[in-house]
Order: sequence, then structure tokens, then C-alpha cells
Amino acid sequence: MAAVGSPAWVARSNGSLTALDQVRFAAAAAAREVAVLAARLRATSARVLDVDRTPPDTPLAKQMTESATAVLPGPLLQHSLRTWLWGSMLAEIDSIEYDEELLYVAAMLHDIGLSEAHRGGACFAVHGAAEARALALAAGADDVFAREVFEAIAAHFNMSVPLSWGAESHLLNAGAYFDVVGRRFGEIAPGTVIDVLRRAPRTGFDDCIIAAMREERRLHPRSRAALLHRLGMERSIHRAAFPSLTGPSMEGT
Repeated sequence: MAAVGSPAWVARSNGSLTALDQVRFAAAAAAREVAVLAARLRATSARVLDVDRTPPDTPLAKQMTESATAVLPGPLLQHSLRTWLWGSMLAEIDSIEYDEELLYVAAMLHDIGLSEAHRGGACFAVHGAAEARALALAAGADDVFAREVFEAIAAHFNMSVPLSWGAESHLLNAGAYFDVVGRRFGEIAPGTVIDVLRRAPRTGFDDCIIAAMREERRLHPRSRAALLHRLGMERSIHRAAFPSLTGPSMEGT
């Protein structure tokens, strides 16, 4: 049986969970919640990391940044930038090698399925993945790169993505969940977290992502987003311990 979020599952389901999928996904969510709470109780070694990371200097990366900027509301655009930053930092912590351009493009486009310009009739992660693939191809990406962007975005809303699905898929998922619910929060030093939030503020993000998940639940009740919302994702978002800061926008990154 194809794993939820995998390419085979996406092709079969278009992002819609069967009754069995819902049971399996809910069990994975419960197990992950226990693991996250347990990790917060353990002492961890927080890493001080360099925040001065520059997006890939390629025509494709620049064009995909422009595409994201054109359609995403401010809070989701800043979330996309933070997702890339957290993902690259977690790669450093875990000593994971990855394609920098692929991770950056996937991170910047991973939520375009929540935008008015790219919302569709399927799960936002799956439909957004297809939209991102089309944008990448139109910008000159080859078929393999565009397919890997699609697979990373389609999988990113899983509770976890194994490294065997690709380093970029794994890191996109890790970076997104770090930013949304603070998963692995204790592994990055508070000063580094504050520097990231100064570079890409969280202003309005909690309200924005909660509203988006409520809309996903209304539009696509059998999606992963809808199920996580029913399971209490709003509580997890509010429980994330990010400090409230203001700072410059991503202009000039």
C-alpha cells in the first residue's frame, strides 16, 4: 500500500485520504505529537548557526522568488523564506547534503496552493505541487528538477518525510514544521532564532495559516490539512514558542 504523501499515493488519490489513510495518518500525527512533547522535556544542545544565507544566484531561483512574491500574502511569503532557512540549518545540524537550488525553489513555492491565484479543486499541497511544477518548467527547469519540486511539495504536509524520499523533500518538511509548530525548536539557539525572525518576521503568520487551514478543511474535507485541523493543529500552532518580533521584509534577500 502506497505511503500517504508518496508519489504513488499522490497519483492515486490526488491528495484525498481514504478512511484507512485517515486512520494511518491520525496515528502518525499522535505518535509525532508524543515525540515532540518528549523532545521538549529532554535537554538538547542548541546550535548557533549563521543566518546570513544567500538564496541561490540562478535565473530559476530568482524567477521563482518573483512568482512567490506575486501571489503569496505577506505572512506566507515570509513563512516560505523561513522554511528555507530552517531547512538549510537543520541540514547543517544533521549533516545532510542537498541541492541548494531545489530546496530553495520548493520552499518558496510550497504554499502557493493556498494563494487565491493557485487554489484548486484538490488538497493544497498536491494542487500547489502541480502549479509549482508548471511554473518551474515554464521558467526553464528540466523535467527531473520540476518533478522533484512537485514531489517535495506534495509530501511536505506529511507528519514526517523520510530521507529516503529525497534530501530536499525531507528538509522542506522539517523546515516547514519547525516554522509552523516549532518542531525541533530546542536544537537551534535562541539568538539564531531571533536573527531569523528579524530577517523574515512572523507578523500575522499564526492567524494567516490558521485561516488557511480552516478554509482547506471547508474546501477539501478529506485532505491532510483538514484532518490535522480536526486533530487540533491550531493548538499546536499557538503552542509554538516563537518570540514576537518585527523586522525588515525579505526585500533585498
